Amino acid sequence: MVASRSVFYGFGAWVGQYTGLTTCGWWPQDPATLNPAYDTTKLVPSDIGKNPQLVRSGGITAAQIQADDSPAYGGLTKIGPTFPGSMTNGCWLESNYYDALPSAVKPSRDVGLQCYEYELRSALYWSGSLQNRKFYGFYASIQSENGTLANVSVWNGGTGRVPGGQPAGTWWLDLATVAHPVESGFTAIWVGAGAAKTGALFLDSVTVSNLRLERPKLPPATGLDTYPEMP
Repeated sequence: MVASRSVFYGFGAWVGQYTGLTTCGWWPQDPATLNPAYDTTKLVPSDIGKNPQLVRSGGITAAQIQADDSPAYGGLTKIGPTFPGSMTNGCWLESNYYDALPSAVKPSRDVGLQCYEYELRSALYWSGSLQNRKFYGFYASIQSENGTLANVSVWNGGTGRVPGGQPAGTWWLDLATVAHPVESGFTAIWVGAGAAKTGALFLDSVTVSNLRLERPKLPPATGLDTYPEMP
């Protein structure tokens, strides 16, 4: 059986329209820079309430998810119609919902940050050996290794391509325990001869929280913050 998972993509979001208790429309860029400005035909429709927490409570299936949870439930979506939902902050869309959006409103995955695409991606598992675990992508570099233990330098989320940027820290990590397995689009580096030593590393939410790594600034004007713990 293939493991079931939800993959999320991160965007900066400017809310332009509330249409219900959990529904809204948002722009993926400052609406003042659009031509014409504040063009409502460019709003991305999202039901923020259709999130993993609603799956856990039995309200929807995983296939119906549109956005990641709020930080209170271990997610990174920080906009929303329900007070005190933020008018300008991050929105992490579920990948299948993102793929199905009309091209006229589908936001570009190039969000203008100095980072790699995978730094704006996460994966939450519903079944399989990784069930109930969530992984976030980071730019990382293995400095040395001993078996499955790796001395790894990890950059804060959203900073992997900052010129001259330095890692948030270097730690000994058991990749077999705390990292997503190597897979195209996810972890690309690993221990052992012939494996890549610099690139994408997806770490589980517990490790990310313990290391106090900072999440991407979505939009760029927002402040840095740490990743939330899973409930």
